[in-house]
Formats: sequence, C-alpha cells, structure tokens
Amino acid sequence: MITLEWWVIATIIAALTQTLRSAVQRQMKPVLGDDGASYIRFLYALPFAWFMVFSYQYISDIALPATTLWFWIWVNLASLTQIIFTVLLIRMFSQRSFAAGTAFSKTEVLQAAILETIILGVMVSLLTGLGIMIGVIAVIILAFAKTALTRAEILKSCFSRTSAIGLASGTFLGLATVCYKAAAVSLIGSDLFMRAIYTGGIATSIQVLVMGVWMLIFTRQQFMACFVHWRGSIGAGFFGAVATVGWFTAFMMQTVASVRAVGQVELLITLAISTLWFKEKTNLIEAIAILLLTLSIIMVLLGS
Repeated sequence: MITLEWWVIATIIAALTQTLRSAVQRQMKPVLGDDGASYIRFLYALPFAWFMVFSYQYISDIALPATTLWFWIWVNLASLTQIIFTVLLIRMFSQRSFAAGTAFSKTEVLQAAILETIILGVMVSLLTGLGIMIGVIAVIILAFAKTALTRAEILKSCFSRTSAIGLASGTFLGLATVCYKAAAVSLIGSDLFMRAIYTGGIATSIQVLVMGVWMLIFTRQQFMACFVHWRGSIGAGFFGAVATVGWFTAFMMQTVASVRAVGQVELLITLAISTLWFKEKTNLIEAIAILLLTLSIIMVLLGS
C-alpha cells in the first residue's frame, strides 16, 4: 500500500518550488545573462536559508549540529558541482535542440542511483530501479513529444552540443545530490530536519562566496546586475531555499535516487496545468509518456 510519507511530501514541495525557481531564473536570464541568472539562485537564497536555520533552532531549542572533516569535504564538493550544474542548465536554455538537452539532463535520476551506490553503498530495490529506468525513458519521450523533428533529426540532435551539455548537467546534479546527503549524514546531531537545513545554509554560503568571487573576476557586469535587479531576482532565492530544504529533508529519509524519481511528479503537474488550465491538447506520444511516468513513480513508491 502506498502511503503519503513525509519524504514524499517534502519531495513534492521541493519539485514544485524548484519549477518556480527555474521559471524566475529563465525570466531574468535576458536581463542578467547566463552567470547572473545562475547566481541569483544562490545569492538571494542565503538570507532565507539561514532564517530557517535560526528560526527552527529558536522554536525547537535544538543546538546546531557539530561538523566533521568529512562534512566539509562533502559539502564543498556538493556546492561546487551544483554551481556547475546550474550554469550548464542556464546555458542550455539558449541552445538549439533544447528538447534533446532537457532529455539528457533528466538522466540525472539514473546517474544519481549509480553514484549513490558507489559513494554511499546504498542500492535501490529491483522494483525501484525498474521504476527509475521507465521514468527516464518517459521523460526522454516527453522531451521530444512536441517537436516537429523527423527521426533523423532527433537522432542528430541526440549527438549535438546541447545534448552533451544536458548529459553533463545531469551528471553534476546527480553527484551534487549524493554528496549533499553524504554531508548531512556526516553531521553530528540527532535532529534530522536541523541537519538538513544546516547543510543547506552552509552550502548556500559556500556557493555565494565561490561564484561571487568568480563573477567579480570574469563577469563583473553580470555580478553587479544581480544587485540592481534584486526585485525580479529575489523570487529565485526564496523558491530555491524552500526547494533545498525539501530536497535535503527527503534525502535524509530516503535514497537520493528514489527522491529524485518521485520528484519528476512536477512534469505531470505541469502537463496537467497546461491541459486543464491552458486547454493545450495532449497527443498520443505524450499520453503514453505520461502513463509511463505515472507508472514509474508508483513503482518507486512501492519499491521504497
């Protein structure tokens, strides 16, 4: 029997707010540039991240967790790989063959499962693994469902520069998520939620510092624009901070691969809104992909 456990609720919240964060970043990209649109996700998440940490500490009267050497190794690695993922994702928005890039970026769920096994020694069940594979296939089908490409063009786009960027972004995101879990697990403290949000606060601080220094040296104009256009950018920070808390909390309760697989429910919600609200028609290929994605999420929930 499938029950709506806390990790599932946290994952759904994370997936929805991540979609909203990406929408704000995409809207600000013409104004801020690739690096600027990437940076606001970290810069304006910082105050919200630490507000959550200290508010929860005050309300619960729980001390901040103690750090370890392994925590700092994992959190720094996770922070850097997430920066690379974010920059690659934003750059992909302006590339041709965007559908192919999106499809390959979504393989991060499968890559996360492999990396989690290698790094943490955690393996998903057979049912969950099959569900993840079906979900990846469904997402790839969805990416190409509304394109007017022929089979030859689709095949060609799969070997394009955009596809390479998409695959790389998926790899870095998969690595980042696994490293974040490793970091949170390395903290010394009994409260799961505190370890999750504290890891998020530290990671965001590292990202603001590292990427900020890099932009000051190489893209100073975009760096300054992030502060000038703060009104349009702050939403990316808020939604990004909430998404981070949701993901990290879910990672602490369940395998990273399972969480990321269920997180693809955002695609189903997006499609439902476009169909019911905007009256967009769903073609046969999309319908098949939706059924496959729904089946994959159910399999992951049953296998977890």
